[in-house]
Amino acid sequence: MKKIRIYQVDAFTKSAFGGNPAGVVPDAAGLSDIEMQRIAREMNCSETAFVLPSSIEGADLRIRFFTPSAEVDLCGHATIAVFHVLASEGRICAEVNEAVVMQETRAGLLAVKIVKDGAGQVSRVVMDQKLPEILGAFDGKDEIDELAGIMGLESSDLILRGLPVRIVSTGLPDLMIPVRDLKTLQKAAPDFQRMARFQKARGIISMHAFTFETVREGNDLHVRDFAPSVEIDEEAATGTANGALAAYLALNKAVLPDADGLIRLRIEQGHVMDRPSEIIAEAVLAGGAVTSVRVGGSAAIVLEGIMSF
Repeated sequence: MKKIRIYQVDAFTKSAFGGNPAGVVPDAAGLSDIEMQRIAREMNCSETAFVLPSSIEGADLRIRFFTPSAEVDLCGHATIAVFHVLASEGRICAEVNEAVVMQETRAGLLAVKIVKDGAGQVSRVVMDQKLPEILGAFDGKDEIDELAGIMGLESSDLILRGLPVRIVSTGLPDLMIPVRDLKTLQKAAPDFQRMARFQKARGIISMHAFTFETVREGNDLHVRDFAPSVEIDEEAATGTANGALAAYLALNKAVLPDADGLIRLRIEQGHVMDRPSEIIAEAVLAGGAVTSVRVGGSAAIVLEGIMSF
């Protein structure tokens, strides 16, 4: 019988029962692909992260991410969770209050910064993402009508400051959907079976709907993220898609950078699910191009135990 240590971590929140839960297996060497998939299904979080020795030069660790049904190239909230665990265990950032680690993922080699507070506790984790790629556009009336129908909305609801509907990837292909206001976004009631077919047919991982009106004062955006194609009807917090959203907004000049070209957004998510989350997404704009994308936040360990199989 095998025994592994496993955690459940709420990411993009400072306290338990908020944010987005992720499974973390901090010592996954020796597990087969089938075993990792079964563990992810048993945990039944939207993603479970598995920590392995690096296999390429320049990487400190290799991280693999599994939904309950499939492996994915990258997961933002599970990255926040896994490095929160590793720093809390003292495996990284043990002697200093800030450290940068290189993670090997199927999306490439990406930097992760871990920051501790004055008491030596992990305060936040910030991950780099791939530079944005625009993979597709939905500009036709028929396309918008179909998309609105899938979302349980009207076509006239998908209008916000003239922003387009685009597939953007900073590691995973996500469809950015502007929605006119908070009330409209909150009432969206997707047909998840139809949405899953739509996503699979077009190679989309999630539909990332957003508006500039927020629940909490001081936040910049309210978002909802739907990914039934990988058995995640709705996520309470999404890392990669919010990084892609920051890049998309920068490229479409919907938000203005500071003097150094930095766009920093405080994004809220998960309120409809009663799991409020806060994600910080950053993009750097230079010469009309996005040159850097990062996403970060806090996390809370809610479960630690041994899985036997």
